Amino acid sequence: MKLLSCILALASLFVSGCDYIYGVSRGAYTHTLPDLPAVKARIESYPEVKKVKYWEAEGSRPITFTGIKKADEVYYLTYTDENNVHGTLMFERDYKGEVSYSQYLIELNRKPPQAWIDATWPVMLKLENDLIEDFGLSEIRGKVRMTVTGVENPDRLLPITNKAQSRSSTNR
Repeated sequence: MKLLSCILALASLFVSGCDYIYGVSRGAYTHTLPDLPAVKARIESYPEVKKVKYWEAEGSRPITFTGIKKADEVYYLTYTDENNVHGTLMFERDYKGEVSYSQYLIELNRKPPQAWIDATWPVMLKLENDLIEDFGLSEIRGKVRMTVTGVENPDRLLPITNKAQSRSSTNR
């Protein structure tokens, strides 16, 4: 009986916590939050996007040697064409005031359709370029970390000039 209990406990450890994340993401640190209502309006102006939703949430509360800190502030903008474009733009400000930017299209334990990846990727790049050029986040250029997990790399569909731009702004 004791052996069976140990086996079941070990088996539950292997089964739990085995979630896989599939999809694409891009991210970098920024010096500040952009004007989020203006960013929302810009995304709404894209012909590839039909609907944009904005919301805020509390993130983690870091524990440091000086105590529990203020919860991170997390800001989300999700955008869709209600067909194949399904992106999320996220900014997170921690208790020290440091801001991170990310965009992603990910699914947990299942691969998002490649058509979603291929349709969303150009919108991500367009939005990132707007953040750099029009919203004062020039530090994103050359600092973006790109992750492609379990799906085909969407860069394969870009014209050669855009591939160079996408790769030049990533750390692989």
